[in-house]
Amino acid sequence: MKPFPAGILFVSLLFAVPLTTPVFAEESADQLADQTLGPDNNTQDESAEQLAKKQGDAINPSSDSDESAEDLAKQQGVAIDPSTDPDESAAQLAKQQGVAIDPNTEAEESASHLAKKDGLEKKNKIVASPSQSVFTGGEGVDGSVYAVVALADGSAIIGGRFTSVNGQPRSNLARIKSDGTLDPKFLAAATDGVVGAVYALALDANGNLLVGGYFNSAQGQTAQNFVRYLASGTLDTSFNGSQSPNGAVFAIAAQPNGKILIGGQFSTIGDTPRRNLARFNADGTLDAPVTSANASSGSVRSLAVLADGSVVAGGTFEIPGQTAKNILHAQP
Repeated sequence: MKPFPAGILFVSLLFAVPLTTPVFAEESADQLADQTLGPDNNTQDESAEQLAKKQGDAINPSSDSDESAEDLAKQQGVAIDPSTDPDESAAQLAKQQGVAIDPNTEAEESASHLAKKDGLEKKNKIVASPSQSVFTGGEGVDGSVYAVVALADGSAIIGGRFTSVNGQPRSNLARIKSDGTLDPKFLAAATDGVVGAVYALALDANGNLLVGGYFNSAQGQTAQNFVRYLASGTLDTSFNGSQSPNGAVFAIAAQPNGKILIGGQFSTIGDTPRRNLARFNADGTLDAPVTSANASSGSVRSLAVLADGSVVAGGTFEIPGQTAKNILHAQP
């Protein structure tokens, strides 16, 4: 048998056995990392950076956690100023999302802005006072109330244009007790009130009820625009008599001396000329003119008696020879 040539044997062994050098486990791990992430990224932080880049999130390895959050926010399309504090950054994020929040406001104010954006803003609650008692448990008034006067016992009389109160018939006049319920005895009959409209109410010095408006009968009797009811609810037929205003009465005021003023839109009291303002004595007879400068047009809508007994009238009118309009001051 011929000997196998040594040169051929050496070459065969060279190709049969890989030329490797012994490595430690740690170096093998580094090489594996080089294959996956690149030869210069062998630390944990650097590998994390490359992994983030592969996932599309660019993170600056030299930044701290706040700066990394900034970079991440930019990747998501939210611009945040890295020099701002957390509250200001929150404000910038809110603006990007369409919610305007003032970074200088307190937390409660910022919450208010957010609530308004969501349509959840606080509504002021309307809480009725326990003392309020308006037609408790009843139906109320089926028409308009134009005048109210308070009585000493805590009740009130209302006047206007209506036919029922709390479902009970009433002809433009009614009394409401202090607990808010209808007084069943006062002007209880359908004809006890007036036929027309009541625009003004007042009490005279004796507590009787003065009623002004635009009507042609009271308690079933002919009466025009200005009447007096006794405290009992009975019409005082001795008051005023035939000296009635020929137009509507919108205001009534009682003077300390017992005299009574009325204002409205009329030209005569009975047969006596009086333009929109007139004064009566306590017994209902017509007194002298309040002032020589009566309003020549329009109407008197309000009256007030001052502490000295003089009267202020307001409305829509002109006074001949004077430039002032719509207000008149008359001495007692």
